[in-house]
Amino acid sequence: MRETRSVFTFEEPIERLWSAVTVYEVLVHWLADEVRGRPKVGGEFSWTWNLGLEGHFTSHGTYKKIEPLKELVMEWKDHPAGDVFLQLIFESTGPKSSKLTIVNGGFPDNDTSNVWLESAKDAWDGQAVHLKEFLKNNSDISKFIKKS
Repeated sequence: MRETRSVFTFEEPIERLWSAVTVYEVLVHWLADEVRGRPKVGGEFSWTWNLGLEGHFTSHGTYKKIEPLKELVMEWKDHPAGDVFLQLIFESTGPKSSKLTIVNGGFPDNDTSNVWLESAKDAWDGQAVHLKEFLKNNSDISKFIKKS
């Protein structure tokens, strides 16, 4: 199986980065137009993007592993390339800095999956840029979190 891997540095404490990636009320501000499902091992999630004239695209998956402030692994249920997973590895590099490694894998070992692999890398690299911009422009992300 093949995978893509990218590493991004953030001038953010690890707790803030973790929250921005795991709290669905925050994800809608940088990742997708609609996000459902809270991180829970075995729990399901869906992300929906409004693509204008192309309509909506929704992706569904399951949380496979959650190690707070360290690792989050999700597996897609409906990816056309098969059993594709997303692994996010978090690392604190200082009191106000952290690193996020994005691994998108499970792509078949054949030439036809090249387009999926390249698209995945471009998409997640772009999302990491959105995440950096979002965190830079929103010093208090707790304002997006619903209070119960």
